[in-house]
Amino acid sequence: MKKYVSLLLPFAICYLLFAAFSGCASTKHKIKATSPNTEVVEAEGMSPIINNDITGAKKTSLHEAMKNALGLVIGVYVSQEALVSKAILIEDNITSQTEGYIEKYDVLKEWRDGEFYKTKIKALVRKEDLSAKLKALELEPKKLGNPVVALKIDEFIDGQLSETKYADSELKNKFIEAGFTVSDSAISDIIVEGIADSNFNTDAGLGGMISYRATVSVKVMKTGSSDVIVTDEKTFGGVDVTKSAAAKSSIINCAKKIGEDMPQTVLKFLRERSVVRLTVSNIPNMNKLNDFTKSVRALVEVRDCRVRNFSDGVASLDLDLKKGTATDIAKRLEQNTNFNIKITKTGVYDISAELK
Repeated sequence: MKKYVSLLLPFAICYLLFAAFSGCASTKHKIKATSPNTEVVEAEGMSPIINNDITGAKKTSLHEAMKNALGLVIGVYVSQEALVSKAILIEDNITSQTEGYIEKYDVLKEWRDGEFYKTKIKALVRKEDLSAKLKALELEPKKLGNPVVALKIDEFIDGQLSETKYADSELKNKFIEAGFTVSDSAISDIIVEGIADSNFNTDAGLGGMISYRATVSVKVMKTGSSDVIVTDEKTFGGVDVTKSAAAKSSIINCAKKIGEDMPQTVLKFLRERSVVRLTVSNIPNMNKLNDFTKSVRALVEVRDCRVRNFSDGVASLDLDLKKGTATDIAKRLEQNTNFNIKITKTGVYDISAELK
C-alpha cells in the first residue's frame, strides 16, 4: 500500500500545482471598473531594442502602453483640436505621470517583434482624476492672457505697523505655483490687497513657548476696473519660542490656508467672466456710439458688449469675451473697416482707443 502511495504522490503534487496555476490564470485579466469614476481600456506600447537590452525595452514598452491607455481616456474629454494644441501640456502634466492615473493593470501579452519589444495591457484608469486635471490645464493663466499679479498686504504685530511681509510672500508663492506672473511693481492686472494683524495670545502653560493669534483679510481685484474677484479672511494661531517667531508663524498659517484655493478661484473667475474694459475717446455723439457698439458686438470673440459710461466724447464699454484676449480684440478693432480706430494702450483686461 505504501508503495502505491509513494508512486501516486508525485502525480498528486503535480495535479495540485496545475490546479493552482490554472486558478491563477483564470483570475488573470479580470480587471473591472470599480466605480463610475474609473474606466477599463486595452492599449499597446512598443520600444526599440537598443544594444540587445531586452529588459530596458520591455520596461519602456510597458510605460508606452500605459501612456497610450491614458490617451484613450483623454480622447473622450478633449477634442482633436485641443489634443494637438495642448500636446506638450498633456505630455508634461498627464501622460508622463501614468502612476497617478492608472490604478492597476494586467499585461495581456508581451513579445519581441523584430527590433522592437511590444506590450499589450488592460488598465483601470481613474477618469475623474484625468477630467479634473484637463480642466485645470484649461485654466492656465497663459490661456487667459497671462495676467500680472501684484500684492500689497500691510502687516501689524501687537497693534504696530510692521515692515514684515510674511503673508505677502506666502501668497506670492502660491500664485507663482499656479502659473501666474507676479510683480513687485505698481503696474499689474490683478491686485491682492489686505491686512494681516497678529497679536499676543498667551504664554501660560506652554512650557516656555509663546502663542500669537493672527487674522489675515484679503481681497483680489482687477486693477483696471477695481472689480472684486474674491475676498477671504482666516484666523489662526502660531506658537514658538519668541514673540516675533510666534507672530510670524500665526500670519503664515493664515496665508497658507487662504492660498490653498485663491489662485484657482481667481483663474475660474477670469475664465468664466472674461470681461475687457474698452475705453474709446473722440466719439462725437450717441448715434456714433450706438453704431460703434453694434460693430463691436459683431466680433466673433465678443459674447456681449455694454456701455458703462459715456461723457465728454469718451465711452467706457465692457466686452464679455467668449474666446480670445484683449490683444485679439485690439487687432480686430484696428482692422475694422467701418471705423478708423487707433489703439493707444492694450493690457490684459483693458484697451484704450481713439476714434479718428
